[in-house]
Amino acid sequence: MPASRRLPEYGLLLAGLALTRIIGWGSIYYSPSVLAGHLEREIGLTPTVAFGGITILLAIGALISPMLGRHLDRRGTRHAMALGAVISGLGLALLALAQGPISYLATWFIIGIGHAMQLANTGNVTVAQLMGERTRRVIGLMMLVTGLASSVFWPLTAWLSADYGWRACLFVFAAIQLVIVLPIHLAIPAYRAKPLADPEPSAGPTEEQGRVPPGERRAVFWLLALSFSASGLVSWGLPLHIIGLMQGAGIAGASAVAIASLSGPATLVARAVDTVAGERLPVERVALAGLALGPISCLLMALAPGSSAFAISFVILFSAAMGVIAVARATLPLALFGRNGFGAMLGRLTVPQNLTFAAAPLLFAFLVERLGASGTLMVSAAIQSFALLAMIMLVRRLRC
Repeated sequence: MPASRRLPEYGLLLAGLALTRIIGWGSIYYSPSVLAGHLEREIGLTPTVAFGGITILLAIGALISPMLGRHLDRRGTRHAMALGAVISGLGLALLALAQGPISYLATWFIIGIGHAMQLANTGNVTVAQLMGERTRRVIGLMMLVTGLASSVFWPLTAWLSADYGWRACLFVFAAIQLVIVLPIHLAIPAYRAKPLADPEPSAGPTEEQGRVPPGERRAVFWLLALSFSASGLVSWGLPLHIIGLMQGAGIAGASAVAIASLSGPATLVARAVDTVAGERLPVERVALAGLALGPISCLLMALAPGSSAFAISFVILFSAAMGVIAVARATLPLALFGRNGFGAMLGRLTVPQNLTFAAAPLLFAFLVERLGASGTLMVSAAIQSFALLAMIMLVRRLRC
């Protein structure tokens, strides 16, 4: 079916999938930020243990994503995402029953399986299998909407946990997985993989097979993995410490919080611009722009500590860069390697990326403690420059 007809046909389903992304990321990834205080007071969990669940979640994703990706290419995403909703609901219910650090962390292994099966790369594979050449724009729109997850679930989590307790809050989130998320995932059409020699009529060879010739695929894959893993190390680690870094640089606490709050709007605007205008440019060029903004923003802040104007520039540029790169991380593999085997490709890329993302919070806590604000920002700029260099090498290989 031509892609121009797919968007109206699947519009309601895509809206539903966007809703499940908000629910999934909000109830699973963002809720510990609000619940950490309750967990410390009621069952004695330190913040390190509370956020250690996210580290386990990312590590589980790295472990199962290659196998999961191959399954998605063969069987589609419907059953995996539906089962993921059930497992996530079970995991959140068990999390509500946690009595200490062992039961709390053990539950995150279950939640990590459910998260990998219904969120992260699985949703992007769903879009690719449904939307064909419109995939990049639709993924951009999905990620734009997903950026609202914290804005919705931080206050919702705070209200539920304050009025009814953190355990009741998690039981509500578990029920939402079964009552709202599961039916939407079951509405995904059944998928049957097409033979490689029989691509759909509307799809050209580049769309199906990608732009990278077979002899270059291994080198391009590792350059892509290096670039996105290095940039992700900063994007998953540095934002957790932005307020502290600004305070360490001499900016007052209230001002630091106000400046940091610009991060969300800047990310949303950058993703919106990429969604609207990005299709006119090769996605690797858009990724290059985002990767170049990252180190520039960190150097601005490092070289002018205590300046509110430079801090505002840093937050806006850094957040915009991370927003653009996040979209490129989901769409560039499709442009380079095509729809055939897209799930398996994303699964392989998830391994180095998730392991890096899982290490990021601890690494940046160590850097801030040992190097201070300016030193941490300089190291961040160096890591992002390495990511930029890897992407430049990738683009040069594509020209050959």
